[in-house]
Amino acid sequence: MANIIDYLAWRGDLPVTADGWNDVDALIMATCCYNDFPDAATPGARWSLGEMLPALPPARQDSQRAADRRALLDAMATAPRFGRMAFHDFVNEVDEARGIQFAAVTADAPDGSRFVAFRGTDSTIVGWKEDFMMAFETPVPAQAAALQYLERLAARTEGPLRLAGHSKGGNLAVYAAMNAPEAVQRRITAVYSFDGPGLDEASARSEGYARIRERIRSFVPQASIVGMLLAYHPAYTVVKSTALGGISQHDALTWQVKGPRFVEMDQLDRGSEAIDQTLNTWLSQCTPEQRRVFVNTLFDILQSTNAVVLSDMRRNVRASAAAILEATRRIDPAAGRMIWNLLGRFMQIGTGSLLEFLNRKPDGDGSAQRP
Repeated sequence: MANIIDYLAWRGDLPVTADGWNDVDALIMATCCYNDFPDAATPGARWSLGEMLPALPPARQDSQRAADRRALLDAMATAPRFGRMAFHDFVNEVDEARGIQFAAVTADAPDGSRFVAFRGTDSTIVGWKEDFMMAFETPVPAQAAALQYLERLAARTEGPLRLAGHSKGGNLAVYAAMNAPEAVQRRITAVYSFDGPGLDEASARSEGYARIRERIRSFVPQASIVGMLLAYHPAYTVVKSTALGGISQHDALTWQVKGPRFVEMDQLDRGSEAIDQTLNTWLSQCTPEQRRVFVNTLFDILQSTNAVVLSDMRRNVRASAAAILEATRRIDPAAGRMIWNLLGRFMQIGTGSLLEFLNRKPDGDGSAQRP
């Protein structure tokens, strides 16, 4: 089976002027922006990937995923389809005090269009907290930053715009597109969300969302978890992944392609649908304030370990566990009771939903039909 790096080896010699953009190209753009581009990629400066590579930091040796994403960037640099594109306006902001993790980059294509790629959640704890904040707050800081980024870019450019992102980046792409001025929205030809969380109910019912809804292209792996959160887009494509576990399938480099298209599945796995129903039922039973207390307390406990990224906690499990235990003793008793109550409710809902779901009559291929 082939992934997006294999696709570059097969299709990379064709520029977009000879063979237009497709969905796989969009996933490549959404994935490449997980790499850090050189600081010199500031407003006004434009660099090809070949020019950028010597200035890029080496790939992290402690993360196979980071190494794979760097390998993708290397492959893009040598492929005429992407190597001749001019990349610019790279921003990368992580600020624990403001609760923001945001990164984006823009590439100018030879066909006159511009591709804006928003980075998904990185490994920082503040990045994951911002994702959880979407359950009770709109906009979160990264959403506001994404809209500002798009508006600044559109103000000094012309021509068609394409927006894309993986994970939280997909949510940022949709949020920026739906809240952009109508003149900017008219320039947007497509918005790609790759296993990105959905929107809150109010946003999903807004006029801005209605104006760009038909241009949203959303994709999830067959065991999606992240991409089914909140009010998800009604039309989405299920992509085959070679990874076994649901959260592992979130990695876009496990998604399978055949030619210029994804290998599609008829529907989500039963386990993914059960988790989707469980999480969203749980969220619907919690008030926004309960969600806020839960998220803030949970991440206060995690940050008490002095970890910056999740791997810091894994490298020092004993110290992290001791810090978490001590922090739970210091939290407000009322907040503690709420957390345990909400967790208990989640477990109760989860057990019931899962049993009910798995007892449903399967269809011909052994997976349950969507309700």
